[in-house]
Amino acid sequence: MDRVQAVVFAYQSGLVGPRRRARIRLTRAERPGGCTGSAKPQTTAAPTGSAPTTLSPTDSHALGLRYGDAPALLVQCGLSSGAIKPQTGQPWYSDGKVLSLSGNGAGSRGAEFSTWWDAHSSTVIAGQSLSYWQQWAADHDALPTQVCGTSVSASGLQARIDPGQPNPWTG
Repeated sequence: MDRVQAVVFAYQSGLVGPRRRARIRLTRAERPGGCTGSAKPQTTAAPTGSAPTTLSPTDSHALGLRYGDAPALLVQCGLSSGAIKPQTGQPWYSDGKVLSLSGNGAGSRGAEFSTWWDAHSSTVIAGQSLSYWQQWAADHDALPTQVCGTSVSASGLQARIDPGQPNPWTG
């Protein structure tokens, strides 16, 4: 399942709520004209040296959610490693941390983060753009060690950034 199919499937299934919709943006070239998720398993490309990942229809739900959540997790990794240094005054950022993007007190942080992501998703870390790592993380249900190291889990970081929200990460 490619990025467009995963996002469209998540939207049509009602799996992507307003907080995630603010973070998922398709380019004009990617906007589908009636594209829907596929009912049969598909294979996604894997990085060199890895086996391809096979996705079932059930997995496509989580894939769409992970794709929407990955930007905040990757940015947190970049902040922690010093690879990402946002301008001061960003409402989604404080003291080296991505603040909660949903729930009480979050205000418009999700939308502000989405705007920042749109402008910076081409930032290169470990030889690839953040948008590449977003897709990689969603496909592999894990954060890339090249960006995040080995001491952080996607599920743990997701729980900290969006507490009380559904957590599609198993790793």
